[in-house]
Amino acid sequence: MTIAPRRRRLLAALLASGAAGACLSSRAMAQRAAEAALPLPADLRALARQVRRERKPLLLFFTTPGCPYCIEVRRSYLAPRLAQPDSGGVLIRELSIVGERRLIDLDGRPITERALAARFAVAAVPVVRLVDERLQPLSDPLIGLNAAFYESYLQSAIDAARAALARG
Repeated sequence: MTIAPRRRRLLAALLASGAAGACLSSRAMAQRAAEAALPLPADLRALARQVRRERKPLLLFFTTPGCPYCIEVRRSYLAPRLAQPDSGGVLIRELSIVGERRLIDLDGRPITERALAARFAVAAVPVVRLVDERLQPLSDPLIGLNAAFYESYLQSAIDAARAALARG
């Protein structure tokens, strides 16, 4: 393939100015944003106190790196809730079921994301689990992605969790 001299000069000028790189960077940044994790838990004791104080259920989002269904749930259903003033009435944290990142468990001991996922018997992703301050389930988990009804299922699970939390 030959490039006409004028196009070659234009391409060289674009490359020299960084404009072509900026376009590639924007595309890469958009892809990275779509795959970016939601807030990660660091200390489950602090989250438990926040659940009690704010009277909001904790939404645990179990994922694996690169999972296309996880990306879709994150981008289309969970990230928009974080943008709402009250985060859609829930506290949202993301965990990788294969993750070795350590966090502090309710008893003050370290635990990996993988071990926490195993505690909830999560074997496939995506999974959304709504829990109270003791990490006890407040509703049935959402497993997988049924895009046609997912928003409805998610809102029903959040409503059920909030009602259960309000009952104490």
